Amino acid sequence: MAEIKTRLVKKVAKSNRVCTNCNKDIIEGEIYHHEEGVDHHLHSLIARHFCSDCYSKYGEKQLLTGNNP
Repeated sequence: MAEIKTRLVKKVAKSNRVCTNCNKDIIEGEIYHHEEGVDHHLHSLIARHFCSDCYSKYGEKQLLTGNNP
């Protein structure tokens, strides 16, 4: 199976979420970064969510590849 290319999109949380990287709570109304497919649909059950702190600290490329300390 081919790997799905993804990107992170800046969004405002409509409900509470948890950061995939650091497990910090993302509260309703906070800005976070949501993973979506570039060419294909990425089902919401496998899409990852990252808080703004992790996005600022690691950047999109590092978060998507999972090479974070």
